[in-house]
Amino acid sequence: MTESRCPTAGGGRRGRPRSTRSHAAVLAATMKVLSEVGYVALRVDAVAACAGVSRATIYRWWPSKASLVVEALDRVIPTTVPLPTGDTRADVRAVVQATLDNYIRTPFGANLAAIASDAVGDPDATARLVDLFGPRRAADASVLLAGAGRGDLPHDVDVHLLLDIVMGTLVFRQLVGVPSDDYTVDQLTNLIVDGAAPRQPPTPPQPIKAAHP
Repeated sequence: MTESRCPTAGGGRRGRPRSTRSHAAVLAATMKVLSEVGYVALRVDAVAACAGVSRATIYRWWPSKASLVVEALDRVIPTTVPLPTGDTRADVRAVVQATLDNYIRTPFGANLAAIASDAVGDPDATARLVDLFGPRRAADASVLLAGAGRGDLPHDVDVHLLLDIVMGTLVFRQLVGVPSDDYTVDQLTNLIVDGAAPRQPPTPPQPIKAAHP
């Protein structure tokens, strides 16, 4: 397969502001370098070279590597959830599955521990993470509230805590190298819809192999 080329800030449609082209090129270059070397080994100099901008340009827009990577990920992680069907169990399962697919089985999930570590004590990166999750969680919450409106979930259900449980479970398993599969999604769905305590899978999942050293 042919290696993808670096997106540079040059070219583009006549009349399009260079700053807009540069901004887009930096975010695209960030995703390219991230996919090649991972977050820990990612260097702002490499992103700048790939995007065809200066290192100073990047730091003028993003105060840290974590801020840069979070915004780049925000551009590629889907913002929508599956359309509700009116079947609460199916809709809740779709929310859990989308959380797994959008956050864990993506470059975000593969680099989650390192990004989270850098974001601690970094107000800008933390704010960008809040912006990344906010609209997506609101969409997920609306699905759960619709189930409550049909009487399938308690009317006073704490949807945000339920979403924390889903995300926390999937993130923890990612961090300790335990894969999440269809059985995991089903168990979380049953926990939310039925209040059923999760049961051990019949076959233990195999550990996840690290994407990057």
